[in-house]
Amino acid sequence: MANISNPLPYITKRECGLLSDLRTEIFNKRLFAAKNLYRRDLVCHFGCVNAIEFSNNGELLVSGGDDRRVMVWQFGQAILDKGKPEAMKALHGSNIFCLGITRDSQKIYSGGNDDIVIVHDIESTRPQEVLRHQRAVCSLSIDPFNDRIVATAGNDGRLLLFDTRQSVHESLVISRSRKAYHGVMFHPQQSDMVVAANARDGIALWDLRVPKHPVIRYVGNNGAFQNSMSVRFNQTGTHILALRRRLAPVLYSAHAVEPVAEFYHQDYYNSCTMKSCCFAGTNDQFVLSGSDDFNLYMWKMPDSGGTATEKSISVKPPHMVLYGHRSIVNQVRFNSNYCLIASSGVEKIIKVWSAMEFPEMRGTLLEEAQGSDNPREIYSHEDYVSLVHHSGQYLTHNYAEQSTSEDPRMMAFFDSLVQRELECLAEESDSLDGSSSATNNNGNASDSSDSCVEFFTVAPLRVASIGGRSQRCSRMMRMLAPRYPKTIRAQKRHSLFRHKDNKSASKSGKSAPSTSASAKGKRTALRRTRGPRRPASRTICLPNTRARASAPSSERTDSDEPMHCLYGNSGSVSVTSLNIRTSACPTRARGPRRRPASGPTRTNPCTACTAAREV
Repeated sequence: MANISNPLPYITKRECGLLSDLRTEIFNKRLFAAKNLYRRDLVCHFGCVNAIEFSNNGELLVSGGDDRRVMVWQFGQAILDKGKPEAMKALHGSNIFCLGITRDSQKIYSGGNDDIVIVHDIESTRPQEVLRHQRAVCSLSIDPFNDRIVATAGNDGRLLLFDTRQSVHESLVISRSRKAYHGVMFHPQQSDMVVAANARDGIALWDLRVPKHPVIRYVGNNGAFQNSMSVRFNQTGTHILALRRRLAPVLYSAHAVEPVAEFYHQDYYNSCTMKSCCFAGTNDQFVLSGSDDFNLYMWKMPDSGGTATEKSISVKPPHMVLYGHRSIVNQVRFNSNYCLIASSGVEKIIKVWSAMEFPEMRGTLLEEAQGSDNPREIYSHEDYVSLVHHSGQYLTHNYAEQSTSEDPRMMAFFDSLVQRELECLAEESDSLDGSSSATNNNGNASDSSDSCVEFFTVAPLRVASIGGRSQRCSRMMRMLAPRYPKTIRAQKRHSLFRHKDNKSASKSGKSAPSTSASAKGKRTALRRTRGPRRPASRTICLPNTRARASAPSSERTDSDEPMHCLYGNSGSVSVTSLNIRTSACPTRARGPRRRPASGPTRTNPCTACTAAREV
């Protein structure tokens, strides 16, 4: 084992002409033998990091998040702690959810909760074009052979194809759905094929030459469509990796309807936030996904290579569990040039994982980690309410302080979110009776898109019961019981989570929070305090795109565009109509946007913090 971590034998083989690719050989040997990885943090964001992407050559890392900024890292310098990332001049109006970088590393596409995709020029750092959706843009993918063509997936239930060579105001509608599209990716070798993830119809393969009708719809082991949030091709396009809500990551052969493998671990769970997955390794030998338990999971591809069989393979246990994050892990990407992994989520950091030790890195390679090297106390729901009420400030998009230190209110909110989810799962476990009431006529599990938990409310989260999860719920409860000691007892003791316990809250002498549900199940909206207006700066902010006409029945023209062009021939931003819109929730949530019951203030939950999205 010592020779595996020592590069000298590989260097000797290379000098003797016995090894052609030193980097690949060292990385593969180390990664297959590793029980842990070296790690370090990249710090620059002021809010949760919702999107990360590497350039094709691995030299650039782009990141975006709740602070609405797109940051560009020179990755070779970043891992050596040299140099600082550069911010693009155009700010989004709300949370950034997705990013893409062209193969020539000249342009960045960024989309988010402000319903638009901005095209940034990396050299000048200025915006060039704007593409518009009707609602939040959840995912995007750039054509591998033409960087002027981009596919986008949005909360408006549309899968769009933009060709910016012709017009930024027109798009081809590949598909319409009543539920949100959460993921999309071009085939790496066939630019006329894309794969997409939908909240209701699951994973589907689309031919852009014949839109509206998918080539293949992939199903689960039960033969039903399963709501999905992320989908990725491998390097050759032969396999598809997908994430499904409350289910294990699943692997498909691109030409087979049934799954060929599922990647399982009893502690892995994906319910509270929107996550992504990816392949890893020089030849896609591994798959990666973050989890609600603050960990990053890595599985080996099955020995059969994931070929279509009569029955899918259950891959367990994972090859490695990477500890180090201090909250939910949402995003993960692999850098094939440096053979590194980057991950991010609720925290303000990007964590880099490597089988080779770089300066300032922590951890070991051959000793399995037992937990985070910087543990923290887990907040209860009462702690979260106390932090918000005592500070008198709610979580907003006001990042004027430009602090990279973790906000305890943000951490407490997500801890509370996990606790709520576990309580709902425990209720499901107790109420399961083997009936099929939790499935619809098509056999699909009923989704929870109508049960959005808004950020400033403490009303109970209602999740549809799905049979066959009682044992898994019990494992989750046991696993997180040390972290969440109050969770198991909360169903009977915590009045904030149940409508019927409101009376006990009043008897205790403490007034219930103003956001708690009344006896009739109504919610009282909290008024947001407005801070001082920030002085004008040179930073370019993009205008509000909400006030637009609805799209007509035409499938070719995306006519929800404004009558004027945001950018003129000069490429400068029209600053006369700036109207920045921010959402009330500082990170990506599962939930449709809602108008408040009264008052002019509009609250838009974004797409990673609440547990009941349109999935």
